[in-house]
Amino acid sequence: MSESNDLHGTMSVDGPTESGAVAFHEGRKYRRNSIIIGVIGLFLFGIVAGVVAFIMAGRAEAAGVKATAGKILGVLDIVGGIIVMVMFFSNR
Repeated sequence: MSESNDLHGTMSVDGPTESGAVAFHEGRKYRRNSIIIGVIGLFLFGIVAGVVAFIMAGRAEAAGVKATAGKILGVLDIVGGIIVMVMFFSNR
């Protein structure tokens, strides 16, 4: 018997299956990296870091791990980067 659990991937009575556990672990790594890159992007690289953070958060969600923080940080990086570029080029 097996049941599906959104937070933990594929689960069986004995625990997560090997492929489900590996996918869940990979998803957690993508989630963590998307948050780290998103926070760094707030201070340094803006648009590029935002796109990378958003993509990594999407990969985490594809593996069954919620990554809302990574997506929000990615969007904030992109929007903030655009605002900084507009302000920089409007002064010229």
